[in-house]
Amino acid sequence: MYTQHKTIMRTQREKGLITKYWLFGGGGATLLGSGLAVLLHGSKLKEANADPWFWVSTGGFALIMSGLKYIGDANRFRTLADVLKELDARDRK
Repeated sequence: MYTQHKTIMRTQREKGLITKYWLFGGGGATLLGSGLAVLLHGSKLKEANADPWFWVSTGGFALIMSGLKYIGDANRFRTLADVLKELDARDRK
């Protein structure tokens, strides 16, 4: 069955915001996942009574918080792109 796709015309500014959305969202997810892995490694070091467990865990928390910050920025860019699209649609009416 053939389905037609609606062609979406986006301004250059919207395209830039969507690009930032994908880059920041992907980077944030990568940092968040890496931070969780490092934090888990730090907890295993603590169980083994290794000396650097605190610094490894602190680094894991820093990666997690950085990832959440980038995911929040991605959300902001996507929201701004959606608002611009809505305003553009209102102007055309």
